[in-house]
Amino acid sequence: MKKIDFSIVIFNDDVNKLQFFTGMDIIMTIIWFSVCLILCFYIKSINKEKEHYNYFMRNFYFKVSFGIIFAFYYIFFISGGDTIAFWDSSLRLTNLFYLNPEFYFQEWSQYYGTPGYISHFNSKTGLPPGWIAREAEAYYASKIISIINPLTFGSYLANTVIFAFITSIASFKLYDFIVSFGIHDYRKLATYFLFIPSLAFWCTGLSKDTIIVICLYFAIPLVYEILFGKKKFKLKNIILILLIIVVLNNIRSFMVLVLIAPFFFAVNVRFLNRYFTNKFAKRFVNLIIFAIGFGFMSLYLGGESAQAYLSEAEITQKDFQNNPVYTGAKYDLGITEFTPLNLLKTMPLAVFTGIYRPFPWEALSPGLILNAFESLLLFYLSFTFLINNRGKRIERIRSNEILTYAFYFVFVVAFMTGLTSVIFGVLVRLRAPLLPFFFMLLTVNPSEEKVSDEQEIDQAEFENDDPKEQLLPT
Repeated sequence: MKKIDFSIVIFNDDVNKLQFFTGMDIIMTIIWFSVCLILCFYIKSINKEKEHYNYFMRNFYFKVSFGIIFAFYYIFFISGGDTIAFWDSSLRLTNLFYLNPEFYFQEWSQYYGTPGYISHFNSKTGLPPGWIAREAEAYYASKIISIINPLTFGSYLANTVIFAFITSIASFKLYDFIVSFGIHDYRKLATYFLFIPSLAFWCTGLSKDTIIVICLYFAIPLVYEILFGKKKFKLKNIILILLIIVVLNNIRSFMVLVLIAPFFFAVNVRFLNRYFTNKFAKRFVNLIIFAIGFGFMSLYLGGESAQAYLSEAEITQKDFQNNPVYTGAKYDLGITEFTPLNLLKTMPLAVFTGIYRPFPWEALSPGLILNAFESLLLFYLSFTFLINNRGKRIERIRSNEILTYAFYFVFVVAFMTGLTSVIFGVLVRLRAPLLPFFFMLLTVNPSEEKVSDEQEIDQAEFENDDPKEQLLPT
């Protein structure tokens, strides 16, 4: 009989398939899946009066299944890749924590590219992969993963289960928030909001994209509650939002803009709906406010910080285009210089690319096949949107604050990802967070519906209670 290895494998030097399936890995994966399952059953039980919580467990199973598929994809098909490197770097950091906690915490404020950087790693801790440690964003993601390694004994699959579980909570939290507005049938919304294959594939495993989705989906209800809620001010919500902003800024800085900027337009809708009843007056004031916002955006683009970011984006784009390390199908928007004028000219094509591509004939690799089907679905839903009550749907989006937020969220994410990704494999990961919002816009009902008692209760809870606590017992 083959002897099962129950040793704790944490000092791995080579990426091989066997290191992911030691006896300890399998045990920890089973244990943490069981823990997450129990927590899910508990959360559902305390919300059993809400009909849309019928999708809660299905959402959990869906996310965990795709998280495991994502993990296996990188283990067996890619035989490495960034997610394995994130995990490997996190192990080195955890080893450093065991050996010298002071040095571990010093690593949180630096990376290999920091001026005067002194490496704290040695033969006992192992060295993080150089290409991860030299990139501040990737190294920060590894630091976050390192936090849970002591709980899982460094198990790659157990870590994946935990990240998929947190993603399922975040996505359902946002779904619960959207349901409270009563602008969709919750059954249809669940299909397009919770069960998006490519989003579940790219944003449930050990990756920067997963961390970004978790941060965004938790933060949106929190920021909304602070801006529009009727409850008393709570300092902990501000602290949580600031923590999320710090994480987003360190992993993908423009996602802070993605999170915050659309709320400017949502606040505008709330202002117009509250103080103006005449349709002409609403549109006139809306035009003025939009012009002010556009003016501030122009000033921002002309400022030093924006120019620095645009220069970084231009370098990133050219690196993706010219560096032979980055393989896979690519696209070209035809922009050579990232000046404000060129950005405005390229904006329509960048947004279209960020939403609809890759086309089916551009997505012939195993990692993109899901996106090919989703592109077809997006085209179909866009066509039906345009031919069925287009005017009423657009008017409803313009007059509803959360739909307005969704529109600008989609616009900003699509523009930034379409502009800088160059490689389709990068594009589909970066644009994944916008998909639920775009589906929500395309499937919105053309007219107001009578809000059910359940939806009235949900909305009251989001306006008067702490959104973070609605998945917890009262």
